[in-house]
Amino acid sequence: MKLYGALETTPQALLTCALETAYQISPLPCIARTSLGKPYLSAHPDIHINWSHSGAFVLCALSEKPIGVDIEMIRPRGKALPRYALTPEEYAVFLDSGGDWPSFYTLWTRKEAWCKYTGDGLRRRWGETPPTKGLFFRTYAGECWRATVCGEETPPEKICWMEVP
Repeated sequence: MKLYGALETTPQALLTCALETAYQISPLPCIARTSLGKPYLSAHPDIHINWSHSGAFVLCALSEKPIGVDIEMIRPRGKALPRYALTPEEYAVFLDSGGDWPSFYTLWTRKEAWCKYTGDGLRRRWGETPPTKGLFFRTYAGECWRATVCGEETPPEKICWMEVP
């Protein structure tokens, strides 16, 4: 599994650089989508891709197994959002973690990365808590953002930040 990040670019531009760096694939192959919208490379079925963006941040994950990734800028939202968006189990963890916005986004990126991993999307998994066994999760944190990757192999310890032309 490889995880790349960049600032002030598009997911497609980061994916182009990531594929060239990790697999020497250039130019960017055609991106297809499943019936539920999960992107994949039809010309490279052995490479799984996923990306996310929020504000200036873009994250792209590559793996030989299914993968999901999410990044979110930490910003205050409506006070009722955590109770609405999190399951009761997640909400308890949220409160135990301090009940602040960084805690919320840590849990939220985990849920969204898992939903993207499954390919079902958030709407189909809204009321579910991501599993604690059988998958690998890693959360990454910056001063103003949180990100999580979910997959079937151990995620890298760090995001490889790139400068994308």
